Amino acid sequence: MDLKKAAAALVASVILLNVTAYADVLGNLSKSGSWQTDMGGGAVYKHNEYTSSSVGKQTENYVEYTPNAEAVPIVVNGASVWGKRSMTSAANYMTQNGLRPLIGINADYFSFRTGIPMGYTIIDGKIYSKESGIQDAVGIRKDGSAFIDKIGISTSLTHNEKKIPIQYINKWAQDSFNWVYLLTGDFSSETHTAFNALYVICSPISGELAVDTTMQLNVDEVFIYNGSIKIPPGKFVFVIDVDGTAEYVDMLSRLAPGDTLKLASSVYGAERYKWTEAEYAASTIGGRLINNGVKGSGFEAGAAPRTAVGVKSDGKVIFYTIDGRQTGHSYGCQLSTLASRMVELGCMDAINFDGGGSTMIGAVFPGSEQFKISNKPSDGAQRSVANFLFLKDMREMTNDPWYVTWNMPANHNYLAGVGVSLTPTAVYDTGNFKMDGLQNVDFTVTNMGGAESTVDENGYVILKGSGKSIVSVTGRAYNKDFSFQVYESPDELRVTDEATGRKTDSLTVPKGGMVNYDLEVGAYVNGIRLEAYPGLFRWEMDGTLGTVNEDGVVSIKDDGSESAVLRVSVGGVRKDIPISVVKLDTFKDIAGHWAHDVIESMADAGIINGIERDGQMLFMPDSRITRIQFAAIMAKALGLDADEYSNTVLDFTDEGAIQPWAVNYVKAMVSCGYIAGKSDNNGKTVYFDPDASITRAESFVILERALGLKNRTKLDYTDADRIPAWATAAFEKLAANGIIRGFEDGTIKPEGLATRAEAAALIDKAFN
Repeated sequence: MDLKKAAAALVASVILLNVTAYADVLGNLSKSGSWQTDMGGGAVYKHNEYTSSSVGKQTENYVEYTPNAEAVPIVVNGASVWGKRSMTSAANYMTQNGLRPLIGINADYFSFRTGIPMGYTIIDGKIYSKESGIQDAVGIRKDGSAFIDKIGISTSLTHNEKKIPIQYINKWAQDSFNWVYLLTGDFSSETHTAFNALYVICSPISGELAVDTTMQLNVDEVFIYNGSIKIPPGKFVFVIDVDGTAEYVDMLSRLAPGDTLKLASSVYGAERYKWTEAEYAASTIGGRLINNGVKGSGFEAGAAPRTAVGVKSDGKVIFYTIDGRQTGHSYGCQLSTLASRMVELGCMDAINFDGGGSTMIGAVFPGSEQFKISNKPSDGAQRSVANFLFLKDMREMTNDPWYVTWNMPANHNYLAGVGVSLTPTAVYDTGNFKMDGLQNVDFTVTNMGGAESTVDENGYVILKGSGKSIVSVTGRAYNKDFSFQVYESPDELRVTDEATGRKTDSLTVPKGGMVNYDLEVGAYVNGIRLEAYPGLFRWEMDGTLGTVNEDGVVSIKDDGSESAVLRVSVGGVRKDIPISVVKLDTFKDIAGHWAHDVIESMADAGIINGIERDGQMLFMPDSRITRIQFAAIMAKALGLDADEYSNTVLDFTDEGAIQPWAVNYVKAMVSCGYIAGKSDNNGKTVYFDPDASITRAESFVILERALGLKNRTKLDYTDADRIPAWATAAFEKLAANGIIRGFEDGTIKPEGLATRAEAAALIDKAFN
């Protein structure tokens, strides 16, 4: 899903920022490139683009979250402390464990080697990883509210009044470190130690590993081993280098199976009570940006992508990222600038998380079930990091529509009598759960002017009268208006030939012959075509030359009368199409052919010639056209004087195979750059292949070169993947300008060989 498009389509949830929203810190806001989306769950996603006179473009993505029960912030580490994971992997981990991610940003700094965060982590109220010393951290309560303060956890192990400190919990124990480490199953399946260590394996008896909590442990095993060991499920493992602090080694080495230990953890600091309320926490070595409304100082220099979290005075939380190191997308910012921006957003407290290539933000946008990265990481892809801050979506399925997409034509002008079914393509409820269909909504219509339209309970609209009809779709959390301009009488009617796409103001039948036409009529007001059904138009034939059915299929046969009139009408407006008998065809084999009129017209203009067979002049419309024949027709249609190019030198190995009558036409087309030769050995030998049948792709490329078209469109032919790469642009330009269209089965048949009739019709349509 394209995120900008998704945001632009979100009804009542996506709005452009108003004109007063700007950032003095980052530059001038681009209203066209900025948007915001109500994510639900109290979260509003904001994407802003700025232009700065000093650094160029800046792009930020952040979420403003109001604490509530529908979504709560959590810290996500993945299956273990050890190892790194991408944000998408972390989101998938949540889903696999019954949690719904809403938005997420990267969090703590980490070891590139092990993926272990460098700070404190609290998950589900338990100490997930413990550092040494004091760090700035964000704490999250059960109700979703957050605070920012310093955190320091003191943990000790006591046996028989002997107490030693536990410096680290679920950190990597390394050789020559003097401290005691505690590893649990959250760390990894093994200790990853690579030295001679003293191990004490214990079973928890009571309590839990949490702030201001004491646990009772039972000693299971005490041993020395040089290397990594498995961490038994549910067990605690204490580790210290055998050459570590003697006091600690001595106490642990004297333990025996069956001994009881006390493990106590407490927070030290002036406001330590806050951390006893924290259900989740993540600290950072990145420093404090704002402290009680005061911007910090002494920040290191250097612009980079940044990630930050801030808390506003009203309790709202800002999950912030700014991209960087990408010219033309975002320069990034210094920490001082980041602090100023967080102040500008109203934060009273804010901390800086890991930035650079780690800066990421992602979301499950309304109308989607897929978590996707929504910024542009400077590495060009997601970086695997340690942990993340997510909003956990707690919403439940409601079956009350909230996000709905519709498949509606862009033209909202209709001829009276048309019926429109308001059918959604996707429906999501207020919990962002996909619904099977639209329900729990009412359809109503408001008519203005002379409109008399109606709508039923299933959203089927019958447009009547002349005026504006507004159909409203209303539910408890959804409202959408569809506007229809209805006309009983158009300004004019335009008729086209389905076979050629040419405007039809008159019809002819060859003397003594018969011809069929499949006509299409369009109703227009102020030059705008109205959406209409063919059955709304009335066809009539005045005269005996032919017949017409209700779909505009005309059969004309010369019966001796000289003329007739075909009439089509709707709403009191009528168009007359005169029918006349014309002389015998120039060519004897085109009577009744779908390209009859085109062939005759081009023959009259001297652009095409026939082939004499048995005393008759034939066009052979369904025969394959050769490369030299196509070159000649194109040169004539372009008005090129072939004789003026007689001195052009051709560099084709088979120049002698080009028939004399066609040589100058080929020279003219080659000289103008409209046609080229072929190569079958990496361009070393170029030949023209004059008598080979030309493919549709080759003819389209030649035509597009001659026309010099600019506009392009996306191709939706079912066999578009068969279009050669060298011809794709030509197909896109010709289609955008209405010169080509596919067959009834949805194909374009690029590899097919063009017929003489197809070539004539193509060139005629292009130049007319």
